[in-house]
Amino acid sequence: MTNETRSISPLTPAGEEVTLKQIARMAGVSVATVSRAINQPSIVAAPKLRAIENVMETLSYIPNQAARGLLKGRSMTVGIIVPTIANPLFAPTIEGAEETLRSAGYGVLMACSNRDPDREFDQVRTMLGRGVDGLVLTGSNHHPELLPLLRSRGVAVIFQDCADTYPGSASVAMQDAAAMALAIDTLVVAGHERIALLTGPTANTSPVAERVRGAIDRLARHGIELPPGGYAETPDYEAATARDAVRGLLAQSLEFTAIACTGDILALGAIMAIRAQGLTVPDDISIIGCSDSFMAQYVDPPLSTIHLPFRRMGAVAAEQLVSALAGGSVDGLSFMPFHLETRRSVAEPRRRAARPTSSNS
Repeated sequence: MTNETRSISPLTPAGEEVTLKQIARMAGVSVATVSRAINQPSIVAAPKLRAIENVMETLSYIPNQAARGLLKGRSMTVGIIVPTIANPLFAPTIEGAEETLRSAGYGVLMACSNRDPDREFDQVRTMLGRGVDGLVLTGSNHHPELLPLLRSRGVAVIFQDCADTYPGSASVAMQDAAAMALAIDTLVVAGHERIALLTGPTANTSPVAERVRGAIDRLARHGIELPPGGYAETPDYEAATARDAVRGLLAQSLEFTAIACTGDILALGAIMAIRAQGLTVPDDISIIGCSDSFMAQYVDPPLSTIHLPFRRMGAVAAEQLVSALAGGSVDGLSFMPFHLETRRSVAEPRRRAARPTSSNS
């Protein structure tokens, strides 16, 4: 394989690759003009550029990015590591980042850390070995040797969904505590005073811990004390464990009229658990989520939730990385906006009818 191209054209014999010389001959231009059309198309006259592009399309030409990287000293590739793609929040984050990077001419390598700092560290080392120009990392739970490694290699890095700041880098975060405070305000304005709190794991997920803090602080500001039986933390973000947690909440004698959930997946599990108990949302219990995942509008009833712009967060992180790779100065912390999405899972509380008892009890 030559450094000139990675293309194999249907118009060339099997096993042979398209060369710049062949493109130049067919387009009626010089090899240097073809090279400029690939690397700096803005400086090529429009008629010549169209002729070259038409030939490249006919020949199914694909530039050899590795060879171009050797010439430029860059791979034009960026690594993105997220905790998981099973959580629907990170799909739009990746999409927003990838679209921004692609527009700037960068390809993307992606990996999932499963919230394991050791695994993320190995993934970063692998990406560095592949020659990535920069990284977008997620969260604030990282291996202690990660930052020293990146500094020693001079690799640009941006942290997303992270409220911590690091020298020589920038972070983009949600206003998690304030978002959950708005969720509590929404329930209180609707007339709820007996409010339970359902959350995912907080030990390794700082944004979720911040949402819990924001909810408890806002309840206190409204003069509402969260009773010991009114808090449930799941070991993961699966709907099944959320259902189990809600069954535990409903087993209390506290007669909650609303449940505030730190994530939409938890809220969807809560709705299923409430329905399984012969109750309805929002007539018997109101539910509010936080994140506004794409599923929130399709559940029955559609979920009222706090919209957190994860797609835009990925785009902002990518924009900052592109700026850093272009020699710009990026540092500090920027926060994303949020707002309430009012749907149909929150209503005024009403006195709940006695729960039907089983004939076997």
